[in-house]
Amino acid sequence: MPSVRELAMALTITHAGLSDRGRTHPGNEDRWLADPEEGLYIVADGMAHEEPAELIISHLPALIKRHLSDVSDLRHPGAVQGVRASMTDLNARVRGAAQTDPDGAAWEGLGAVMVLALIRAGQALLAHLGDSRIYLLRDGELEALTRDHSFIQELVERGTITAAEAAKRRFNSGPTRFVGMAGPVMPDVRTIQLRKGDRLLLCSDGLTGMLEEEQIGTILTNHPAPSEACAKLIEAANAAGGDDNITVLVIDH
Repeated sequence: MPSVRELAMALTITHAGLSDRGRTHPGNEDRWLADPEEGLYIVADGMAHEEPAELIISHLPALIKRHLSDVSDLRHPGAVQGVRASMTDLNARVRGAAQTDPDGAAWEGLGAVMVLALIRAGQALLAHLGDSRIYLLRDGELEALTRDHSFIQELVERGTITAAEAAKRRFNSGPTRFVGMAGPVMPDVRTIQLRKGDRLLLCSDGLTGMLEEEQIGTILTNHPAPSEACAKLIEAANAAGGDDNITVLVIDH
């Protein structure tokens, strides 16, 4: 349960989220959630099916609350351990649902990629699986806080292609880590200290596949209202082709 101090701080945080199916997809497999009282923000991108993303939004908040029930400081190692345990449990639930749902055969072996921000007392604990991203806009500078779990990123790290070559590709050949995968999940988790005026962006790859980071930073800088920034980001991604579902969640500290 958030403390009175945490609830007071939550009131100083504003956010907006928006999701769009894009210009080429008949449906939208993306989902997002914002719970300011708990300080929890999530973007989930289903892999060709919406059910895994729905399961993330339905189950992860309760798992986070249970595994972090005794954690008051996100800098404590127990916070990272709690988030990892929550995502391990979530992975098992998604895989189990695919195996027991009458319609689960359509998405068994698939799942959803996701990014998560947990914000409390000026700290932000960030976690991700897959190729959705988290960015920080601070003092007019945009910084990527996540590294894609994708086949293209693996080629960059092996030196097979350059980062510049990878940036020119709209598609990254798919994620290497996701909720619903076989075996243990290995989310990247980190904690950062937030400053007044910081802006976080959580987004699916429908945004980053269409826009360069410079374009994203310019839109976030030029539109101070979170709702307007979200609308302009999606408008720009659709104008660039809209080849995928697009979801953006902007959080101002």
